Amino acid sequence: MGFNNFCSKLCMQYRHRRRRYFLLNLFVISLCLCAIFPFKYHIFQLSSNKPLSRNASSIDSSQKKIILNCTGDPLSTWCATEMKYCNSSLLIYKKLFFLTRSAILQTIHAEGKRVGGEQIQAVLNQAETDEYFHFKKNFLQIPCNASLPQGITLQYHLSKILSSITSYQTSANADLIVKESTIAVNRHDYANIYHTMTDLYTAYILCRFFQRDPKSVRILFLDAHPHGNLDIYWSKLFHSYSRLGHMKKYSKILYHEIIWAQPQAQSDIDVQRHRKQTPSFFADFRQHMLEQFHADSTANRTVNCESLQIFYLGRRNYVAHPRNPSGKITRQLPNEKQVLESLQKKFSGYSKLNFTYSYFEQLPIEEQLQTIARTDVFIGMHGAGLTYVTMLKPNRALVELSGPSWQSQDHFQQLAIINQVRYRQCVIQDESPTVAEKIFDCTKEKVLQLCPSIMT
Repeated sequence: MGFNNFCSKLCMQYRHRRRRYFLLNLFVISLCLCAIFPFKYHIFQLSSNKPLSRNASSIDSSQKKIILNCTGDPLSTWCATEMKYCNSSLLIYKKLFFLTRSAILQTIHAEGKRVGGEQIQAVLNQAETDEYFHFKKNFLQIPCNASLPQGITLQYHLSKILSSITSYQTSANADLIVKESTIAVNRHDYANIYHTMTDLYTAYILCRFFQRDPKSVRILFLDAHPHGNLDIYWSKLFHSYSRLGHMKKYSKILYHEIIWAQPQAQSDIDVQRHRKQTPSFFADFRQHMLEQFHADSTANRTVNCESLQIFYLGRRNYVAHPRNPSGKITRQLPNEKQVLESLQKKFSGYSKLNFTYSYFEQLPIEEQLQTIARTDVFIGMHGAGLTYVTMLKPNRALVELSGPSWQSQDHFQQLAIINQVRYRQCVIQDESPTVAEKIFDCTKEKVLQLCPSIMT
């Protein structure tokens, strides 16, 4: 009996020792894995309907002091016009855009017919009004013990969102928590590179204003547009994007920080701003975009007069949005093929000039930006594609081909000025037999400004 008890004790001690060693080994292995694979928060964290304490969620983020970057125009103006409400849970800047912290989106109060992201062929001919939400009372909630602001007017959709705000006092149930900074964007003409570029710059400069790394900031589309070829810009320049329509599976979403971006028409590089000087961080914006698409933003900073790159951007029909199912575009040279052949022949007589052309509808965006990044003289018909003048290196040139009916439009001249690019409008008659000669002469003028002796 005594021997049996002795054996039983030995077995129990052995089992306990093995368990301790197992737990110790498990702990050591966990530490090693943590060192090799550092933890990273998911941007979305489900809360399993756990009540969100005001002390735990609302106050913490709203009491953190925001340090703004007030460098240059328009950022200095934005800083000077800051208005704070509700213990800094709501901050409004120049009555242009605003920021909310510890805000709850109640998605049921965003009413719309579409969710967005559909393939174009599935929604051909749908009304444009179907691609926007109507924001009702209680769509946006913020923690607030004081009276909400009254009588403040913002433009377009922001007015509706601001007027939808109500307060929550102590706690709220959230189905989803978004911890990282988010910029909410309501896009118009989402399939047009000009309007997309103005929205991209707005989102980028908001990141710089609030001193957030663009690659850590999420984009929330407040519209319900179908999928577009330009959507990739948003996922490349920023952390990623999501659509409000797809988020409606969550009834309440807690965002630690949302920046409600100003409408496209109020972008600082939109033609309506009539800007004649480079806005804040525009060169950084260009460099950021080129780098995200692996286009060399540092090579050939100065013009190489031993090998000048001249690029002509052609235009072809393509289906970009549901309201143009035929894909027919305007402002095309009817004899473009013959014009390009003539230009190639003319430029080939100069050994230091390299003339090429392409159609961006056929190229991935990476190749489009790589082409522009190495271009010295950019030629193209008046149209959204000339927005790529913003991606030229400074001290290059743009030759905009214009017909008599639209020669008064100065969208791309303003973008050229903003990017410190030389500009030449070249007015042509579509059916004229001298179109190629006129384009050559306009281009020659800019070439000689860049390299005075290159054609001698």
